Amino acid sequence: MVWAVVGVLFALLPLVHWVLRARSTPLRVPVAAVLLLWLALVLAVASDLLQVRSEAELYLLYTPLAELAVLVGLWLERGIAGSRAGRPVGWSRAVGIAFHGQLALVLTATPLLALVFFHEADVPSAKAVPQPPPGYTTIGTGQGCGNGHSATCWRTFYLVGPPDVPMAQAADRLRPRQRCEANGWLIDRRELCTEVSTDGATIVYRVLLGGAL
Repeated sequence: MVWAVVGVLFALLPLVHWVLRARSTPLRVPVAAVLLLWLALVLAVASDLLQVRSEAELYLLYTPLAELAVLVGLWLERGIAGSRAGRPVGWSRAVGIAFHGQLALVLTATPLLALVFFHEADVPSAKAVPQPPPGYTTIGTGQGCGNGHSATCWRTFYLVGPPDVPMAQAADRLRPRQRCEANGWLIDRRELCTEVSTDGATIVYRVLLGGAL
Protein backbone atom coordinates (compact mmCIF):
# COMPACT_ATOMS: atom_id res chain seq x y z
CA MET A 1 0.00 0.00 0.00
CA VAL A 2 2.82 2.39 0.90
CA TRP A 3 4.58 1.73 -2.41
CA ALA A 4 1.34 2.32 -4.30
CA VAL A 5 0.96 5.73 -2.63
CA VAL A 6 4.60 6.58 -3.38
CA GLY A 7 4.12 5.53 -7.00
CA VAL A 8 1.04 7.73 -7.40
CA LEU A 9 2.84 10.74 -5.89
CA PHE A 10 5.83 10.10 -8.14
CA ALA A 11 3.56 9.97 -11.20
CA LEU A 12 1.67 13.13 -10.20
CA LEU A 13 4.79 15.22 -9.56
CA PRO A 14 5.29 16.57 -13.13
CA LEU A 15 1.63 17.62 -13.35
CA VAL A 16 1.68 19.28 -9.91
CA HIS A 17 4.91 21.09 -10.73
CA TRP A 18 3.40 22.45 -13.94
CA VAL A 19 0.19 23.57 -12.24
CA LEU A 20 2.13 25.42 -9.54
CA ARG A 21 4.74 26.97 -11.83
CA ALA A 22 2.84 27.72 -15.04
CA ARG A 23 1.74 31.30 -15.55
CA SER A 24 -1.40 32.58 -17.26
CA THR A 25 -0.25 32.07 -20.83
CA PRO A 26 -1.88 30.18 -23.73
CA LEU A 27 0.30 27.17 -22.79
CA ARG A 28 -1.06 26.63 -19.29
CA VAL A 29 -4.17 24.58 -20.15
CA PRO A 30 -2.85 22.64 -23.21
CA VAL A 31 0.24 21.36 -21.37
CA ALA A 32 -1.87 20.42 -18.34
CA ALA A 33 -4.28 18.58 -20.65
CA VAL A 34 -1.43 16.64 -22.29
CA LEU A 35 -0.07 15.64 -18.88
CA LEU A 36 -3.53 14.55 -17.72
CA LEU A 37 -4.14 12.47 -20.85
CA TRP A 38 -0.71 10.84 -20.56
CA LEU A 39 -1.39 10.01 -16.90
CA ALA A 40 -4.88 8.72 -17.75
CA LEU A 41 -3.38 6.38 -20.38
CA VAL A 42 -0.97 4.88 -17.85
CA LEU A 43 -3.72 4.48 -15.24
CA ALA A 44 -6.01 2.84 -17.80
CA VAL A 45 -3.31 0.30 -18.66
CA ALA A 46 -2.55 -0.33 -14.98
CA SER A 47 -6.27 -0.94 -14.38
CA ASP A 48 -6.54 -3.31 -17.38
CA LEU A 49 -8.96 -0.96 -19.13
CA LEU A 50 -6.51 -0.77 -22.05
CA GLN A 51 -4.09 -3.39 -23.28
CA VAL A 52 -0.64 -2.63 -24.68
CA ARG A 53 2.03 -5.03 -25.79
CA SER A 54 4.82 -3.74 -23.53
CA GLU A 55 3.49 -2.35 -20.26
CA ALA A 56 7.01 -2.09 -18.82
CA GLU A 57 8.02 0.28 -21.63
CA LEU A 58 4.97 2.47 -21.06
CA TYR A 59 5.66 2.74 -17.33
CA LEU A 60 9.35 3.43 -17.92
CA LEU A 61 8.65 6.16 -20.48
CA TYR A 62 5.87 7.87 -18.54
CA THR A 63 7.97 9.98 -16.17
CA PRO A 64 10.71 11.17 -18.57
CA LEU A 65 8.15 12.15 -21.22
CA ALA A 66 5.98 13.95 -18.65
CA GLU A 67 9.04 15.81 -17.36
CA LEU A 68 10.06 16.69 -20.91
CA ALA A 69 6.60 18.17 -21.55
CA VAL A 70 6.94 20.31 -18.41
CA LEU A 71 10.45 21.50 -19.28
CA VAL A 72 9.48 22.37 -22.85
CA GLY A 73 6.37 24.14 -21.59
CA LEU A 74 8.34 26.24 -19.11
CA TRP A 75 10.90 27.10 -21.78
CA LEU A 76 8.23 28.21 -24.26
CA GLU A 77 6.42 30.09 -21.51
CA ARG A 78 9.57 32.08 -20.77
CA GLY A 79 9.67 33.14 -24.42
CA ILE A 80 6.07 34.34 -24.17
CA ALA A 81 6.00 35.97 -20.73
CA GLY A 82 9.70 36.62 -20.07
CA SER A 83 11.82 35.58 -17.11
CA ARG A 84 10.30 35.35 -13.66
CA ALA A 85 10.88 38.24 -11.27
CA GLY A 86 11.68 36.09 -8.22
CA ARG A 87 12.25 32.56 -7.00
CA PRO A 88 9.36 30.29 -6.04
CA VAL A 89 8.44 29.99 -2.37
CA GLY A 90 6.37 27.67 -0.21
CA TRP A 91 4.80 24.63 -1.86
CA SER A 92 5.96 25.74 -5.29
CA ARG A 93 9.57 25.71 -4.13
CA ALA A 94 9.23 22.33 -2.39
CA VAL A 95 7.59 20.71 -5.40
CA GLY A 96 10.22 22.28 -7.69
CA ILE A 97 13.03 20.75 -5.65
CA ALA A 98 11.28 17.37 -5.72
CA PHE A 99 10.72 17.67 -9.48
CA HIS A 100 14.37 18.35 -10.23
CA GLY A 101 15.39 15.52 -7.90
CA GLN A 102 13.03 13.24 -9.81
CA LEU A 103 14.51 14.46 -13.09
CA ALA A 104 18.05 13.64 -11.94
CA LEU A 105 16.94 10.20 -10.79
CA VAL A 106 15.10 9.43 -14.03
CA LEU A 107 17.98 10.58 -16.24
CA THR A 108 20.27 8.19 -14.36
CA ALA A 109 17.96 5.22 -13.85
CA THR A 110 15.99 5.04 -17.11
CA PRO A 111 18.88 3.89 -19.35
CA LEU A 112 19.96 1.30 -16.76
CA LEU A 113 16.44 -0.04 -16.30
CA ALA A 114 15.91 -0.15 -20.07
CA LEU A 115 19.10 -2.19 -20.45
CA VAL A 116 17.95 -4.64 -17.76
CA PHE A 117 14.32 -4.95 -18.86
CA PHE A 118 14.70 -4.91 -22.63
CA HIS A 119 17.91 -6.82 -23.33
CA GLU A 120 17.19 -10.37 -22.15
CA ALA A 121 14.50 -12.68 -23.47
CA ASP A 122 11.34 -12.89 -21.38
CA VAL A 123 8.04 -14.74 -21.51
CA PRO A 124 5.71 -12.55 -23.60
CA SER A 125 2.85 -10.89 -21.82
CA ALA A 126 -0.49 -12.64 -22.24
CA LYS A 127 -1.71 -9.30 -23.61
CA ALA A 128 0.78 -9.64 -26.47
CA VAL A 129 -1.01 -12.72 -27.79
CA PRO A 130 -3.55 -11.83 -30.50
CA GLN A 131 -6.96 -13.20 -29.68
CA PRO A 132 -8.05 -16.01 -32.04
CA PRO A 133 -11.13 -15.45 -34.18
CA PRO A 134 -14.59 -16.46 -32.95
CA GLY A 135 -15.12 -20.19 -32.99
CA TYR A 136 -11.64 -21.13 -31.73
CA THR A 137 -11.41 -22.50 -28.19
CA THR A 138 -8.36 -22.49 -25.94
CA ILE A 139 -7.95 -25.89 -24.25
CA GLY A 140 -4.49 -25.40 -22.73
CA THR A 141 -1.58 -23.02 -22.26
CA GLY A 142 2.13 -23.26 -21.67
CA GLN A 143 5.30 -21.19 -21.48
CA GLY A 144 9.03 -21.67 -21.38
CA CYS A 145 12.48 -20.37 -22.32
CA GLY A 146 15.41 -21.74 -24.27
CA ASN A 147 19.04 -21.69 -23.19
CA GLY A 148 22.07 -19.85 -24.48
CA HIS A 149 23.10 -16.32 -25.37
CA SER A 150 20.34 -15.81 -27.94
CA ALA A 151 17.64 -17.49 -25.87
CA THR A 152 14.00 -17.07 -26.77
CA CYS A 153 11.00 -17.35 -24.45
CA TRP A 154 7.50 -18.22 -25.55
CA ARG A 155 3.89 -18.37 -24.48
CA THR A 156 1.78 -21.10 -26.08
CA PHE A 157 -1.97 -21.51 -26.49
CA TYR A 158 -3.39 -24.84 -27.61
CA LEU A 159 -6.55 -24.31 -29.64
CA VAL A 160 -9.26 -26.28 -31.35
CA GLY A 161 -11.00 -24.75 -34.32
CA PRO A 162 -14.68 -24.62 -35.21
CA PRO A 163 -16.21 -28.10 -35.02
CA ASP A 164 -17.12 -28.20 -38.73
CA VAL A 165 -13.66 -27.16 -39.96
CA PRO A 166 -10.77 -29.65 -40.41
CA MET A 167 -7.75 -28.91 -38.20
CA ALA A 168 -5.38 -28.17 -41.08
CA GLN A 169 -7.84 -25.70 -42.58
CA ALA A 170 -8.49 -24.10 -39.18
CA ALA A 171 -4.74 -23.65 -38.71
CA ASP A 172 -4.40 -22.14 -42.18
CA ARG A 173 -6.99 -19.53 -41.27
CA LEU A 174 -4.69 -18.37 -38.45
CA ARG A 175 -1.46 -18.39 -40.48
CA PRO A 176 -1.92 -14.85 -41.86
CA ARG A 177 -1.45 -13.76 -38.23
CA GLN A 178 2.13 -15.05 -38.30
CA ARG A 179 4.44 -12.06 -38.11
CA CYS A 180 7.45 -10.55 -36.35
CA GLU A 181 7.61 -7.01 -34.98
CA ALA A 182 9.25 -4.97 -32.24
CA ASN A 183 7.82 -5.72 -28.81
CA GLY A 184 7.59 -2.03 -27.90
CA TRP A 185 7.34 1.37 -29.56
CA LEU A 186 10.61 3.10 -28.74
CA ILE A 187 13.09 1.36 -26.44
CA ASP A 188 11.91 -2.25 -26.30
CA ARG A 189 13.28 -3.45 -29.63
CA ARG A 190 13.19 -7.16 -28.85
CA GLU A 191 11.58 -9.22 -31.61
CA LEU A 192 8.09 -10.52 -30.90
CA CYS A 193 7.00 -13.26 -33.30
CA THR A 194 3.76 -15.20 -33.68
CA GLU A 195 3.76 -18.76 -35.05
CA VAL A 196 0.97 -21.19 -35.91
CA SER A 197 1.45 -24.96 -36.21
CA THR A 198 -0.30 -28.22 -35.32
CA ASP A 199 0.76 -31.13 -33.14
CA GLY A 200 -1.68 -33.68 -34.51
CA ALA A 201 -4.37 -33.03 -31.91
CA THR A 202 -4.51 -29.26 -31.48
CA ILE A 203 -3.51 -26.01 -33.13
CA VAL A 204 -0.38 -24.60 -31.49
CA TYR A 205 -0.62 -20.80 -31.31
CA ARG A 206 2.73 -19.50 -30.02
CA VAL A 207 4.21 -16.08 -29.33
CA LEU A 208 8.01 -15.85 -28.95
CA LEU A 209 10.06 -13.02 -27.48
CA GLY A 210 13.82 -13.01 -28.02
CA GLY A 211 16.56 -10.97 -26.40
CA ALA A 212 18.00 -7.84 -28.02
CA LEU A 213 21.15 -8.23 -30.05
